[in-house]
Amino acid sequence: MNKTDRMLAIVVELQRRGVLRAEDLAARFETSVRTIYRDMQALSEAGVPVAGAPGIGYSLMEGYFLPPVNFTVEEAAALLLGADFVEHRFDGEYGAKARSAKEKIEAILPDAVREETDRARSAIRLLNDGPVGMREREKAAAGPLRRAILERRRVRFRYAKSLPEADGSRHSERTVEPYG
Repeated sequence: MNKTDRMLAIVVELQRRGVLRAEDLAARFETSVRTIYRDMQALSEAGVPVAGAPGIGYSLMEGYFLPPVNFTVEEAAALLLGADFVEHRFDGEYGAKARSAKEKIEAILPDAVREETDRARSAIRLLNDGPVGMREREKAAAGPLRRAILERRRVRFRYAKSLPEADGSRHSERTVEPYG
């Protein structure tokens, strides 16, 4: 990795992770700690507001951010396909967030990249399993389940299991701690 690419990557890492020690950056970019010190000095001289505290690490000054990096066609298509999947297979809240994310991604794409990602997305279809009514019930249950997972709450549900025995099904009620 050349110096310019490494310095840009350092800014992205600091923006993403907050505070990082020179040793951690050196390990991440497979270089020496001394090289990281020189890179931080160069970033500071270039006007990037880097703050460093001995024993704590480097960080970017509050409010500084690097504009979004341009996506390749493949990266944009992957993100937009993922957002399409979330929009159609998750509950309404995440569906709305996925739509919002797609709009933001599409807004920053150059016209040529946007056209190419549209072509890729029209050629690739995400398959949905089961009848439409089942998908709607799954989507309705997804919101409360997602909230329970995020809030680490237990969930109680009832279900029926089809059995090839005399009565044909067994009903059960469970309380579980969902992990994902």
